[in-house]
Amino acid sequence: MRRSSLVAALLAGLLVAGPARAYDPATTHAGLTERAALASALHKVLVKRLGRPLGLLEPLQIYSKYLEPSARRSLWARLQALDPAGGYRPSADGAATALAWVVAGSVLSKTPPERGRHHFLDPSTRKGLDDSPGLTGLAHELRLSMDDGASVREMATGTAFDLTGHSSLEWIASPSNDAGLSALHDQLERAVSGADAAARESALVRGLLALGGILAVLEDAGEPAHVRNDFRGAFLRKQSGSSWDDGSAYERYVASRYGRSGLPAAAPTVRRPDLESYFTAADGEGLADRTQRRFFSAGTVPKDPPVDPAMNTRDVLRLTRESLTYPQPGIPELSLKDIGERHYLIQDGRKALAYVRVPGRVRFFLDEAIYADTARAVLPEIAGYTAGLLDHLLRAGLQVQARGGKATVTLEGTTAGGKVRVFGDDVTGTRREIGTAVLEGGTATVDVPAGVKRVAAVWRAKDGGGEFVAVGEGNVE
Repeated sequence: MRRSSLVAALLAGLLVAGPARAYDPATTHAGLTERAALASALHKVLVKRLGRPLGLLEPLQIYSKYLEPSARRSLWARLQALDPAGGYRPSADGAATALAWVVAGSVLSKTPPERGRHHFLDPSTRKGLDDSPGLTGLAHELRLSMDDGASVREMATGTAFDLTGHSSLEWIASPSNDAGLSALHDQLERAVSGADAAARESALVRGLLALGGILAVLEDAGEPAHVRNDFRGAFLRKQSGSSWDDGSAYERYVASRYGRSGLPAAAPTVRRPDLESYFTAADGEGLADRTQRRFFSAGTVPKDPPVDPAMNTRDVLRLTRESLTYPQPGIPELSLKDIGERHYLIQDGRKALAYVRVPGRVRFFLDEAIYADTARAVLPEIAGYTAGLLDHLLRAGLQVQARGGKATVTLEGTTAGGKVRVFGDDVTGTRREIGTAVLEGGTATVDVPAGVKRVAAVWRAKDGGGEFVAVGEGNVE
């Protein structure tokens, strides 16, 4: 049967499910990002480096005329789809606080929801979402892409969601990601180099949106299904009365239990040497590493082993261990004496897995007691890692002092060297480049023309922690 004919034939028989959402963007992601931003140095960066005296509470506006036509339509449509009650949707004229823009960026990272396909990372393979062992790609497209308005033509030509995606690390680095690392760096540079104040402010807003988008990707590295390649078990669970359930039970529990404002406080800020190591590293202390080895997801619990009179507990335990998708968490023991009694595997003082012996087998599963313990353990940790990544991305800055016809630019936060671009504002606020200078010993000096009222500097470079953009501004004394 031709592919297009098969699509039409199957449409009537298949129910549509939504794409992977992981933590709920409007509640959990928004709350985690807000906590991370408040625990980070972002407020100081805005005040001291960019001259925004209210920092996170600074009102910032994005102006449509500085957006490319395609980006303008897409961004405004996505912004208008945000819930006004969330506090992070901008006003009708495109204004919101700096903090609200960062939070909005984390929510927009999954708007439309199909973008969430790129938030998966299996640290053991370094691959992203790959459900090739499951249903055929065509069936996935039919079930999952219609939620994003995909047409039969899109499914027939293979452009709809087929349950694969870039790994989260690839997605952050992709130039096609408007909320990735390239977008962050481009917009931060424009936030200093733009000719007029409105252009610079719009660029800063877009940089903050990208920052929130990057943080949301890391936050999903603290969600078990996203680091155990588990779309099918976590998001496509068969339920009585319907063919498919289009959500994660753990995700729904967290959103219902905590909402946005009730999330636990952030753990201490985590410091890692580079962006990738916040996700995965050889020392096993990336967030994805830690999440994968400590928590089960719905589709990676052990398979239910048989139990018969000829078997002893060691036989059942061996079969259970052999069925594990990942070596950790392990199964050290089982208690099989009583039929119908629920038991829990305890790891690090929390419930990690539930099981009950029923006639002929042992049934393994996750329940709300496990979701509760998982959330209490991992949500503060996510915020600590996210705050650390935020500080890492903004680690380098420039201190600008201008007096006596000279501007001195001093590098902070890194020891790399290179050429700094320096700009000056005239009395109307129009900014133009007034020179470049090589940082020697962390300091550069340029001449300041008469009539310049404010000096700004930007430097895009790379150090041991990866690429960065350092910015700074200061009035002429």
